[in-house]
Amino acid sequence: MKKRIGWILGILWLFWISTYFLVHIEVKGSQKIRLKLGEDYQEYGAVASFLGHNLSVHFKGQVDTNRVGTYTIVYKARNPLGIAREKRRVVEVYDALKPTIKLKGSLLVVVPLDATYVEPGYEAIDLVDGDLTSKVKVEGAIDTKKEGLYELVYHVQDSSGNEALVKRLVRVQAKILSYQADYDKIDNTKNGWWTDNQFDQVRPRGGADREQLKQYSAYFLGPDDQTIYLTFDEGSGDTYLDEIADLLAQHQVQATFFLCGHFMDEHREQVQKWVEQGHSIGNHTFHHRDTVSYANEAGFFEFQREITDMEELYQEITGQPMERLYRAPKGEWSYRTLKMVQDMGYRTYFWSADYLDFDQTYSKEHALEEMMKRYHNGAIYMLHPKQKGTYEALPSFIEKMRQLGYQFGLVKDISS
Repeated sequence: MKKRIGWILGILWLFWISTYFLVHIEVKGSQKIRLKLGEDYQEYGAVASFLGHNLSVHFKGQVDTNRVGTYTIVYKARNPLGIAREKRRVVEVYDALKPTIKLKGSLLVVVPLDATYVEPGYEAIDLVDGDLTSKVKVEGAIDTKKEGLYELVYHVQDSSGNEALVKRLVRVQAKILSYQADYDKIDNTKNGWWTDNQFDQVRPRGGADREQLKQYSAYFLGPDDQTIYLTFDEGSGDTYLDEIADLLAQHQVQATFFLCGHFMDEHREQVQKWVEQGHSIGNHTFHHRDTVSYANEAGFFEFQREITDMEELYQEITGQPMERLYRAPKGEWSYRTLKMVQDMGYRTYFWSADYLDFDQTYSKEHALEEMMKRYHNGAIYMLHPKQKGTYEALPSFIEKMRQLGYQFGLVKDISS
């Protein structure tokens, strides 16, 4: 009798235990989730049943997405016989945010020849690791006994492997902002640029001898092939430049925008976007002043600052050194200003095709007619982005030029 009772109890115990497998739990969503630090976590819960009947599900565990770590959520359901079953969800919160490095002082530091370079300083902060300043590594060497433009690279890595990198430029100059006596020997007569474009597709002579201009790294024509170079001069602050940039991007055309300081400072996000779209930003001086009048010993400080202030602002906005592309305000130049700009590492770009779009309102049709009159091999077009007619005519102009076999390039690629 005792054996029979024991046998029955054993069967009942096995049945009781086996009901564990009849508890079904389904975790909603993925059982393994990876979230970036600070990203919202949404709890979808779980459902459970026993022999077709719904069971209540209880869960425990929390996810703190503001802290890196691995979190476990446990879901448990109990059948009517008291047997519980559970499932788990694992949530990994990982750090995907780069540290930030902030450079003290200017992004472009000018150091006199033979002086000692003094690091202005920096600091690095990470959301998880805190202050990483002591872990910043600085790469690059500066030879203050040799004139030139040097680059320092600052980088740091957090405990999750995220790395941040910023750059600083250091220019070593022989006596900062000093006037060279030899400049007085170079003609400083003010010239206004003209193209001599005869509207016959023959490459124009321009406003000066090409070979003489090359001595000063100055150009007004590209190579004698079917390439058009679009350039836009900003000098008034009132422009369609953002719309023009987007239009050009849609047609896979890059152009060069010669900007001034106040405009660039007030349109920082757009400047960054234009660079990312592949356009070049050229130096049109900070205040759009007559640089010829400053091309003397008394005005040399102002002359250089008109250009270097643009470099510093561009570096601050984009984190990159400015391309050494220069165009004089209003096209007013002298051989002395060309030499000074060349000594600062720039190439000057005039133009071979333009029309009077700077102070008049032309229709789309008239603008297109004027632009089509002036094309020729290697043409550098100078256009003003405040002219609505020019902006509206660009798609048709691009299409017509391509139908004629022309492509579009950037003036920075012109060097001969």
